[in-house]
Amino acid sequence: MRKLYSTIVLVTIVAFSFNLSNAQNLEIKIATPNGKTDFCANQTITLVAQYNVETNDIASRRWDGDMSIVEKNLGDILVIRPKKHGVYTFTIYLKDNYGNEVSAYVIINVKPIFKPILKVKNSGIEINLKGNNNGVNFSYYINNRLVNEDEFKNSKQPGKYYVIATTPDGCSASSSIVEIP
Repeated sequence: MRKLYSTIVLVTIVAFSFNLSNAQNLEIKIATPNGKTDFCANQTITLVAQYNVETNDIASRRWDGDMSIVEKNLGDILVIRPKKHGVYTFTIYLKDNYGNEVSAYVIINVKPIFKPILKVKNSGIEINLKGNNNGVNFSYYINNRLVNEDEFKNSKQPGKYYVIATTPDGCSASSSIVEIP
């Protein structure tokens, strides 16, 4: 009987030690697409909370940040889509069943995009760009065919015209389509 009691106590101590060690080493981090923190405005960004405990050991989790740009909150996954440039901070708070709490945060830098606006003028097509257009490159299209700038701006052939503006940091936006009958 004494041997059985010693075995039960030993198993209980080992189990308690295992659970205690799990609780003391609670870790969490937030993963971003390709480990990046710089994104373009109007781009969908998926944030994923990663932690080292089983899901059934989690008592609660909560995201904090500019929740007005959140498209989906799936618990461990937060899908955001910032419409404006700026710096956004998101924090995940995690509490386990042992009462331990941890948090992690990520700072997202959202770069602006400049949407080009096309206007038909007597001499061709004019491109206006709201904001600072230093270093912005344009790709010119007529009927989904890439053309050079002169052909685009001076053309009066029938078709659908649009441009794609790309900033030096890789953000791009397409103009609306202007149709010349």
